[in-house]
Amino acid sequence: MVQAGQEFVSKAAAHRQEEGWDLTYVQFKYEGIKVEIGNADGPRIFDAGNKTWVPLNIDFSRYATVNLLGLELPLMLKEDLIRYKSALLRPVDIEDIRAIRESA
Repeated sequence: MVQAGQEFVSKAAAHRQEEGWDLTYVQFKYEGIKVEIGNADGPRIFDAGNKTWVPLNIDFSRYATVNLLGLELPLMLKEDLIRYKSALLRPVDIEDIRAIRESA
C-alpha cells in the first residue's frame, strides 16, 4: 500500500506512541483527506476513562470495501470506529464521532 500511494504519504510508516495511539502506521493525504493505515500486530489505544493503555481489538470480519488508488481495501465500519474513538475521547475524536453520526 505504501508503495502504491508513495506520492501521497504525509507520515512515513513507523511505530509511534502518541496522542492516544501505540502502533505502527502510515498516513496518506489524498485530495485533502487523511487516510491512515495501521499494522494490526498489537495496537493499543489510551482509554481516557480508565487512564490506561488497552489493546485495540479489531474484528477483521467486520468491514466495508472501498476503492482507493485502484486498490480494493477493507474499511473499518463506522460503529466500530465510534467505539474506539469513544475510549480515546480526545477533542478530535469527539468531533469525529459527531461528524460520523451526522453523515449516517
